[in-house]
Amino acid sequence: MQKFDFNNKSLINQYDNITYIEDSGVSFEEMTKFYSDLMQSDNGDNHDLIKANLFDYILTNAKIAIDKEDIFQEKVFDGDLIGLQRKKWLSDIKDGVLKNETLECLNAYNKYGSYRAEEDLGHTSPNTKALLKLGFKGLINRINDTIANKKLTIKQEKFYNSCKIVLNACKKLANRLSDAILPFNKENAIALKNIANSAPNNIYEAMQLIVLYFFAHEYVYKTRVRTLGRLDVLLYPFYKNDIENGIYTKADVIEMLKYFFNKFSSAKVPFGLPFAIGGLDENKNEVTNEISYLIVDVYKQMNIYSPKIHIRVSPKTPVDFIKRVLSCIINGKSSFVFINDTVTVNALKKVGICEKDALDYTPIGCYEPAVWGKEIGCTGGAGVNLVKAVEYVLSGGYDVLTGDFCTFKPAVINTYEDFYNEVKKQIKFLTDKCIDYVNTIERYYSYLGPDSMLSAQYDDSVKNGIDVLEGGATYNNTSLNFYSLASLVDCLSVVKEFVFDKKIITLTDLFTILKNNWKNNLNLRSKILKYNAKYGNENAVADKITIDVTRYLASIVNNRKNSRGGVYKASLFTIDTCFYFGKRTFATPDGRLQGETLSKNLCASLTMDKNGILSLINSVTIFDHSDFPNGSVLDVVLHPSNVSGNDGLNAFYGIVKTYFDKGGFSIHGNVFNADELKKAQQNPEKYTNLQVRVCGWNAYFVNLTKQEQDAFITQANHVS
Repeated sequence: MQKFDFNNKSLINQYDNITYIEDSGVSFEEMTKFYSDLMQSDNGDNHDLIKANLFDYILTNAKIAIDKEDIFQEKVFDGDLIGLQRKKWLSDIKDGVLKNETLECLNAYNKYGSYRAEEDLGHTSPNTKALLKLGFKGLINRINDTIANKKLTIKQEKFYNSCKIVLNACKKLANRLSDAILPFNKENAIALKNIANSAPNNIYEAMQLIVLYFFAHEYVYKTRVRTLGRLDVLLYPFYKNDIENGIYTKADVIEMLKYFFNKFSSAKVPFGLPFAIGGLDENKNEVTNEISYLIVDVYKQMNIYSPKIHIRVSPKTPVDFIKRVLSCIINGKSSFVFINDTVTVNALKKVGICEKDALDYTPIGCYEPAVWGKEIGCTGGAGVNLVKAVEYVLSGGYDVLTGDFCTFKPAVINTYEDFYNEVKKQIKFLTDKCIDYVNTIERYYSYLGPDSMLSAQYDDSVKNGIDVLEGGATYNNTSLNFYSLASLVDCLSVVKEFVFDKKIITLTDLFTILKNNWKNNLNLRSKILKYNAKYGNENAVADKITIDVTRYLASIVNNRKNSRGGVYKASLFTIDTCFYFGKRTFATPDGRLQGETLSKNLCASLTMDKNGILSLINSVTIFDHSDFPNGSVLDVVLHPSNVSGNDGLNAFYGIVKTYFDKGGFSIHGNVFNADELKKAQQNPEKYTNLQVRVCGWNAYFVNLTKQEQDAFITQANHVS
């Protein structure tokens, strides 16, 4: 096995300027003509076949490229034709039959920052178990066995044909790449030829199959593949067999992993490409194995932030394995998130998933768990800005920054209980708006984005002849996120204390002050900022509000029916909406200025956690995290001095263990000091490799917006 060269720029930057083999395929003009001719056959009910035939044409006829210095091949020129096709079909629906509904949602997101509701065709969890067990040919054979002697409807016949077309197209691409790389890398050529005709026989072929599948699905077929699945579970049987039989050595596999990770890193997969390692299997056995350790060790050696790695943690997960991951974070390789198996399994069971399936979950995207190869979770299509509900109550239903009337006029408010109830009504209104739109557009999924490539891997989809996005999976769920919990709790706590309990200011006067962005009221703002009944401080008032709010949020989402035969799952994380929605939210009762960031994930509002990490954890875990089966996460920022040496590593482990023992869902973190971040902001050219955990993904600090950088600097100052 050849050695990975960390200094090989053509290897590291292979996606920056791809050179396609000139005579390896047809011209772009010929491709666009085929596309135009094919789209003439679009009658609205045959999109699975049209998409499959376009995919087949590209993989069979388009130009390909090879990387002579790599050990994996996957490149084919797609011309973004399926992307163009997707845009056309989306326009048909969103600018056509759902024009008014879509415009309302676009305004809510872009103009008012109140909620987000859209189609979610891209948070997918492929059944990579079936892919590696059967290979492309085996998946085709399974379809043929399923339909033998079975009377099919016209719709089912189209479905099965489209599945076979895309699988055969993948076989063709593998053969084409094999022939092209043969003069330069015979071993790679053989691996490609083998996966074109059978299931993988060794770990090298397994990795090549994963690479080929991912790039064909994500970059050509235009479906976001938001997890590779449980990578250590997938690769360990191959690894064990190869080592025992002398096919490959441990050193060989280490080199393979370097090339494997670099493939996704060099592609700059948006928001990072995730996979999971560790945790329990469906029989409650811990899966952490030698490959799990190798993955972490290799990742630590490489200065990359994608792929990003989900660490499933059970009571049986080896402590030294968890600490090995923590040492990566301490050393600036922070593209990890820890997820609590116990809480996650209980959460999934609450929305009707059987325990055996729940145990075999894989996190999608950032932190969202879904049953591996059995669930379409649609985990990112909707979300509500909780703080906007406070604004609408104070303003009488108006968006303050635009002056537009957006919701409804609240009832007369005489007490804090009245105020709180009106806030809940506004949250429910926004939530219902999200769900109504998502339920409506889900009915068009077979038109918008049928996915034969994904469906061919799902057992129930193949068994019943139904596309996974139409409800063909075992679990066909939808999710809704609630953003900025801490900001909401702080606003409620302040209104309770300053308006109703102490009567320092009236609700009307408070609204006037907020409209003026606290101008000429700095003394009052200072008192409010210093007020300690805030989320994250183990304060009885704030904690009571947190418990009640979270119960309410879960109750208005979980197990509501969607349009695909599944249910809704609630979650509590913001990703980067804390910045986006913050810019569109007026000044708030907690002392925040207009446009400033809202609270992030389960964190306290910026710098409002005053009593240390243990108090923060105690407050964050005061409610039942299993009530949010689409996930939640706590961000931790630590100063390097707090995690230095063996004592520091043990302290970091203690934070994770304490959080999970108290019922936390997931946790991730950054270790840095404010001075280093300030220097990076002032001299970005000297800190090009400085990583930060942004939310559910990592980025280089110098590539963030100034607002995001400033937020990290503020938080780093706060913990120093």
